[in-house]
Amino acid sequence: MNRLRTRVLVTWLTAVGGTSWAAAPSHSGLATGVGSSLVQIIDSDMREDHADISVQFSCSVHYLGNTPLSHGVSTRITLRLGPDCGALLGAVAPEFPLVGGGEDLVTGARVEQTVPGEVALEISWARELDFVMAPTGNSLGLRVRLLGVGGRKPKVTVLEPEISSGYAVNLDSSREKFAAGALAAAAAGLEAQAYVSETDIEGEHWYRLRAGPFATKTEAERVLKIALVNYPHAWVAVNDEQTDLALIEHASAPTPAAREPVDPPLPDTERAKILNDARTALDRHQYPEAVELLSRLLRQPEYPARADAQELLGLARERAGQMAQAKGEYEAYLERYPDRAGAERVRARLQALINASLTPRSAGEFGSARNDRWSMAGSAALGYQFANAQTVSLGTSTSTTAVNAALVYGDLLVRDRGPRYDFTGRVDAGYTQNIVTTAGGSQDRTTAAFIEGTDRTLGLTGRAGRQVLANQGVIGLFDGLFVGYQVNSNLSVSAAGGYPDYTSYSAFSSQQQFETLSTEYGMFQQALIFDAYLFNETDLGQTDRRSVGFQTRLMRPGASAVVLVDYDVFFQALNSATLIGNLKVGQWALGIDADHRHSPLLEINNALIGQSAADLRSMELTFTPSQIKQLAIDRTAISDTFVVSANRPLGERWQLMVDLATLQLGGTQASGGVAATPSTGLDKNANIQLAGSSLVQGSDLHIFGVRFDDSPAYRSTTLTWDARFVLPGAWRFGPRFSVEQLNDPGLGGKQMLYLPEVRGDWTSRRSVFEVVGGYQLQEQQALQQLPGPAQTTALQQRSLYMSLTYRLRF
Repeated sequence: MNRLRTRVLVTWLTAVGGTSWAAAPSHSGLATGVGSSLVQIIDSDMREDHADISVQFSCSVHYLGNTPLSHGVSTRITLRLGPDCGALLGAVAPEFPLVGGGEDLVTGARVEQTVPGEVALEISWARELDFVMAPTGNSLGLRVRLLGVGGRKPKVTVLEPEISSGYAVNLDSSREKFAAGALAAAAAGLEAQAYVSETDIEGEHWYRLRAGPFATKTEAERVLKIALVNYPHAWVAVNDEQTDLALIEHASAPTPAAREPVDPPLPDTERAKILNDARTALDRHQYPEAVELLSRLLRQPEYPARADAQELLGLARERAGQMAQAKGEYEAYLERYPDRAGAERVRARLQALINASLTPRSAGEFGSARNDRWSMAGSAALGYQFANAQTVSLGTSTSTTAVNAALVYGDLLVRDRGPRYDFTGRVDAGYTQNIVTTAGGSQDRTTAAFIEGTDRTLGLTGRAGRQVLANQGVIGLFDGLFVGYQVNSNLSVSAAGGYPDYTSYSAFSSQQQFETLSTEYGMFQQALIFDAYLFNETDLGQTDRRSVGFQTRLMRPGASAVVLVDYDVFFQALNSATLIGNLKVGQWALGIDADHRHSPLLEINNALIGQSAADLRSMELTFTPSQIKQLAIDRTAISDTFVVSANRPLGERWQLMVDLATLQLGGTQASGGVAATPSTGLDKNANIQLAGSSLVQGSDLHIFGVRFDDSPAYRSTTLTWDARFVLPGAWRFGPRFSVEQLNDPGLGGKQMLYLPEVRGDWTSRRSVFEVVGGYQLQEQQALQQLPGPAQTTALQQRSLYMSLTYRLRF
């Protein structure tokens, strides 16, 4: 079989909506089946003055960088997938992992692919915080530490408490100060708060006239649509302010009560039609359209149904997440119509908004705050995926249905927060019905199933069930018990034990078990942190892995550094060592990732690689314990990875991202009847991306990329274009196109891969519908060793695939 570097069509049918296709569990803990989701679970752990967000992946990832670097209300983390990710290397469809834990701090997470082989994980929290991050020692996890979540007050950057500084609409930019009255005119014309901020770009000082800030992208895009009439170059800005907004010049929009009718009166039939259209738009979750229609009615002179329009406008803004504007509309209703039949209803809605602004939000991505102690968040989904492949070679065509499957899955998070005790319960599970058995049999999965209790007075936390730890040397998921004790604000100790589950498809097994003990000490308000752990794992009573490890994290404004080391005392060998650093220099954000490790992690079970024996006891019939230990060493390669990355803004709308990487996987020795494997040699690659926003329409996004890969086995060049457009009716449209040329001396020719793809999603407050479809064309020239002279033959593979997913959130 020739060495074809192929991406089979099913590699693009991955991780839709956070689901996983059936895969055979592997001891390495990596999801190798079709469509495995990248993120297995996300949990948050609240301490006295900080919170830890733990992310567990289904395969190894390499951290490239994050923006913003160390302060903000969210961060976008760029990750490169490891070679063990299998199907996920082709493409990762959007994932919306539910965030677990017992606190109301982390508000959501989203995963989406940037270019083949790289993904972006965006995590957001309720307010601006300092943070630092680090991967786990086995590259299967990531931990983000949020600092100062306890007594420290968040920085105030806005004038209204329920609006964050995440989004703003940039109306105009100038090197000169704006004329008097421009600020007030913008606020009045857009009916939104406006301000002028200043920034330095490439050595030049700029003044920016802006509307906002807005809590949601939807609200910013609504204002952008209105602004484009008078500000044709307006665009949406995200988390790019360099100054405190509370200290700069601003102008507030006129209050709803101050608005007087300015439009000539319309016929009653026309008013009724507009009101009916607004109700329809509201029912269909088309909130910008509803707001526009109802605002038009409020500019009419007084008429009997005007009160209904006033109430509906408040409701439309509330459902769109525009809480400050909704409160203003309700207050205007009560001021103008205090004795109407709907006044009591409006008063109740206004009071609910006031109460909501005084209570924390749910930590679940889709949950909402409750006035009682109990809260719940979750989702349920249905999906379908289909893929057909056709191969044409030597005049023969074969066609197969590679994927034809339906699935159902759901997750549920329940919390109770009392004066002293907290309770959390979580279940995340699903079932896949594979109609085509070539993709694997039908199978269920369980990613999480645990209960957790916390005594805040004593500083004790206990968790039992299927869960994950992002440190302490644990590989993947496990079934067992975790206990943590917060000694004081700087010191904590914890212990865990149980049975490893290397994938979410793993059934409960007591064949392997582990115990781990760890401690953590933080200094200088958690700017410097030391972690250390002891880890022991056995398989059928025999030592599988026994290691000690430590992690050091240093964080300063605009800079961070992380060092991780794991040493196996049983094998007396260094298992892994990782150095990660980030530095902000002017407009540049620089990053470095140096990693040296055994691949897979060194453990006695590696001796089973290439053997016919099913377990260690079977091997003991042929080999002595010392021989088995040496076989494990012989089967384990050494990998070295080095990545440097840099990104910076180019003007107002462009972002440049560059990363250079080298990867080398060493060879293994021949022993025990298993042949040696050669080293892959040094693989060198460079990836350059240029991202631009608001190029064709307001708030669109375009990412142009080029990737060069040079290894001893092949050379390849890949060009990509990835775009996002916002369509009416809460739809987003995302075309993508990539073309790759691969030159492989072993094939005696070259390979071309073309991939046009279209993605779309419709999102409302409580549901998401996603559709992905594409066509892959792969053309290969290969040198065939037939009787007689060598001949170059052509091979063509065509693939058509689609995926549909509907997710209901509550």
